[in-house]
Amino acid sequence: MNIELRALVDKVGLTTPEMERIRFAFCFACAARINHLLELDEALSGYQDFKSYLDGKLTQVEFEDLQKSIFNVANKHQGSKSLDGTKHSAVSATYALANAINGNAVAAAEYAAYSKIYGYGGYAVSDLENYQEEYTEQVKILKRLLEGKDGR
Repeated sequence: MNIELRALVDKVGLTTPEMERIRFAFCFACAARINHLLELDEALSGYQDFKSYLDGKLTQVEFEDLQKSIFNVANKHQGSKSLDGTKHSAVSATYALANAINGNAVAAAEYAAYSKIYGYGGYAVSDLENYQEEYTEQVKILKRLLEGKDGR
């Protein structure tokens, strides 16, 4: 659990309607850090549609449809059949994306971190130290967005 991120989210009121633009930008940034782990075509398409929405190329109605359907994509992911199990991180990456598209910043960040660490190997997820670098980067990303240095 990224305690520093959770505290920052609470402090700045990231879940309020006024913070929607920053919240979605942060969510997308978390998904972008692990988008290479997405496997399902529907998840890859959802990631591109999320980007299109943030770029103003997807209507609100289309985005709302994506928000409703993306958890179905995550729920149907069977995982990977790779021998070392590291591709199971694709399931967590898909859940990170689903939470990101729905504006669930903390869940998106935590699923993304888990997915990234799981990608190293199943053994890595039990050592909390392995998450610290990603947690620190997520906090930095949110702080940059809050300072208006995101370029959007």
